[in-house]
Amino acid sequence: MSPAKFVIGKWVNPIIKTRERNGEYHHLMRDLKDDPDKSRTYFRLSPELFAHLLTLVTPKIEKIHTNMREPISPEEQLAICPRRLLLRFNYRVGRSTVGEIAGDDVSQAIWDVLQPEYMPEPTMEDWNATEEGFRERWNFPNCIGAPDGKHVVLQAPPSSGSKYYNYKGSHSIVLLAVVDAHYMFRVIDVGGYGRNSDGGILSESPLGKHLKAGTLSVPEDTTLQGSEHLGPMPHVLVADEAFPLQRHIMRPYPGKNLERNKRCHNYRLSRARRIVENAFGILSAQWRVYRHVVGICPKKATCVLQNYMRKNGEVDRAIPQASPTDNMTTNDGLQPIPHTGSNNSSREAYRIRDKFCDYFSSPAGEVPWQHDIV
Repeated sequence: MSPAKFVIGKWVNPIIKTRERNGEYHHLMRDLKDDPDKSRTYFRLSPELFAHLLTLVTPKIEKIHTNMREPISPEEQLAICPRRLLLRFNYRVGRSTVGEIAGDDVSQAIWDVLQPEYMPEPTMEDWNATEEGFRERWNFPNCIGAPDGKHVVLQAPPSSGSKYYNYKGSHSIVLLAVVDAHYMFRVIDVGGYGRNSDGGILSESPLGKHLKAGTLSVPEDTTLQGSEHLGPMPHVLVADEAFPLQRHIMRPYPGKNLERNKRCHNYRLSRARRIVENAFGILSAQWRVYRHVVGICPKKATCVLQNYMRKNGEVDRAIPQASPTDNMTTNDGLQPIPHTGSNNSSREAYRIRDKFCDYFSSPAGEVPWQHDIV
């Protein structure tokens, strides 16, 4: 009987060893620095924004040099992360290393350095500024945001059982977000299990808990201009049927054969709420990892990057034109959360919705074109 043979695994794959000679990063980076348009297409960032972001994240992602192997530089790590979120490309870097960079290390560093400035916890002044945006741009006063949730379809984590199994027969986690009148993500929560109901997702999220406890720094009730007879009205989030009707969450009237004033209300609410749908559409067009079943979860980095780019005027320029066969809003990797009934809504919530309905059909609150549309 011949003695057993032991095969010693390779510390680094020979192909990956050629990264510095043949890897795409080392070939293209110099050219991209000199071509802003190609840099935006490739990274979604201009050379200036890439360099600025690099200075912010370098202290958090720089690796210690050892005798075992040369670490990946902060610049290459930062190049891998957005490119991975675009095309799942790996630069001749090992799969596990790419997962660490795009899924954990660099993504977390991006969140840590950008969140305090580009997605801070909203203050009362922030909510008031958001209300002004919805009132002036979308003709919906007392609105402080539009929430929505999406199932981010992913490969089932090991030993996860049915926790991530959702109503469409796939595995997912939930990305819950509130967007302002300018398509900026103001509040996000990532991590609700796919099996949870939509109502459960909201109630268990920090957003839902703060809403219930009254600790969101939401401004006090105010009267609607020209409709003081309605009394003080709360500041609200405008949502679709996936969210329960609550004092601070308005949703459309259900049904098809509605009275004209209720149809006007639903139109005005949907017009303001579509901002969050558009924001998710921009997100998936910008970061195409959301168009597929993902093996890594980019968590919150893509949302704060979108805010970072929008504040610096890069979002619209960074998204390439869609081809005739390229659907910019339908994505395999982002699925809507299901609709829910509103049987548990309070009488107060119904009264508030009726008051908004009265306002939108009054001389003080109507807009000239709404009756032509409904």
